[in-house]
Amino acid sequence: MKSLLITFLFSFVSVLPAFAQDAELFDLQALPVVLKEKATVTDDYIRLGDLFSGLDDSADKKVIAPAPALGKEAVLTYEWLKKLAQTHKIAWEPANEKVSVKVRRAAAEISKEAVTQVILKELKAQGLPENAELTFQKGIFPVLVPVKSDWQLTPVSAEYTPTRQQFEAKLNLIVNSEKKQELQFAGKVKIFVFVPVAAQDLKAGRIITPDNVLMKRIAQESTVRAADSVKKEDLIGKEVKRSIRSGQMILANDVRTQVMVTKGKMITLNFTKGGIMLSAQGKALENGGLGDTVRVMNVQSKSVVQGTVTGPETVSIYTPGKQP
Repeated sequence: MKSLLITFLFSFVSVLPAFAQDAELFDLQALPVVLKEKATVTDDYIRLGDLFSGLDDSADKKVIAPAPALGKEAVLTYEWLKKLAQTHKIAWEPANEKVSVKVRRAAAEISKEAVTQVILKELKAQGLPENAELTFQKGIFPVLVPVKSDWQLTPVSAEYTPTRQQFEAKLNLIVNSEKKQELQFAGKVKIFVFVPVAAQDLKAGRIITPDNVLMKRIAQESTVRAADSVKKEDLIGKEVKRSIRSGQMILANDVRTQVMVTKGKMITLNFTKGGIMLSAQGKALENGGLGDTVRVMNVQSKSVVQGTVTGPETVSIYTPGKQP
């Protein structure tokens, strides 16, 4: 009995591979043709295999229509699909009139940043400042190219108009070594500058320290003239002439050299003549910082002269050609 059972099991196992192969073949042959809910294509054409599953290899690769434009979708309607199935003898019929398929053309994107860098390089060669930025008013973004393609943007022309702060540019789009189209762009140019601003409220008379000043990046406007700008290091040690609010830009005219001679105060007048220095008492007729030229009055002679502030409450009068 045991011998018969072993013989039966051995015979059953030996036919399993053949049975499995036949079953697989049967299942494949029995698979129905099914319409896909949506499809994505990567080249210029739509094929039957993009729309239906369950087709043989030859039908699967058959071209049936042009693909949509890059990044776009096309909707294939009930009538179109039904006629397609009849034309290619596909064993499929739409369940109802609401059946449709969305076909999307896949695309890779060339970013606005990539386009900007190409244009900036050309414009800077024409004198565009390094600290400039472009704002596009003409041009479509993103620029689309086929997926897995080699692309390149090559300049055709680029023009910068400083008086109007505008630019125009044309670029060739090269895809897989072939020119696809000429792209046109235009827009505004913004020039950015770094200006010193008050880190906190600064009252008149305050001596500026490094902690009092922050550098802020702003778009250069006609109201910010080159003559008004000042470097942070040139502000340190200067005296605030009038109160400045926190965050307010500090202009050259907002500060002065620290006052060492105060209007109306008594000062020391130094005269140098024949190698001899003489001193007298004077009265300052205006404020002055180190190195400034101010008017002073000799208290003894009542004469008014001009001298150079050389220290706290000290003004020196030099003969022509003797000033150091």
